[in-house]
Amino acid sequence: MSLILGALLACAAGLAGTLLCPDDAARRSRPAPRATFLAGGLAWHAPARAGEALHGPARVLDGGTLLIGASRISLAGIAAPDADQTCSDARDQTYACGRAAARALADHIGGAAITCEPRPSAAGGAVVALCRIGDEDLGAWMVAQGLAVPDRAAAPTYAAAADRAWGRRLGLWSGVFQDPAGRRGRRADMAGLRVAG
Repeated sequence: MSLILGALLACAAGLAGTLLCPDDAARRSRPAPRATFLAGGLAWHAPARAGEALHGPARVLDGGTLLIGASRISLAGIAAPDADQTCSDARDQTYACGRAAARALADHIGGAAITCEPRPSAAGGAVVALCRIGDEDLGAWMVAQGLAVPDRAAAPTYAAAADRAWGRRLGLWSGVFQDPAGRRGRRADMAGLRVAG
């Protein structure tokens, strides 16, 4: 009974967000509220399967990770700072670049419903997906704003956007930061050592 009630509440929240927080840029490609209601309920009910698109309101966990319903999604092709990562700005002042990236992504998404198309991935348990608001690729937007870097393990899809952000000294590029992809790799290695040890 509580599972059904939870599903209904999740669907109602998705529908309310769609109706109460319109976004002109995303409205053109947004499905009818009824479709959003159904998609939100389905996304909450079960995690995504390979190849199955997810659609609905998203909660930002960090600059590269979203939650749609019960599905945790990593934005494909990018490495964003972890929520607890700090960087230095142009004046060598430390700031919470991880929180800044997450806040910028959350502000950019607003109340819009997003669509995520899962990609094949070796990541255990995480869905890696290309996510969009309408036609706008959220990974490309993050890299273009200097809030994330292209993932070295992925195809060089976002290299030109990263070069432009670097040239303009946007976001991370305005100061000094530790490569988020390198940080992620070391954290996975350390987790493996703890499990093995």
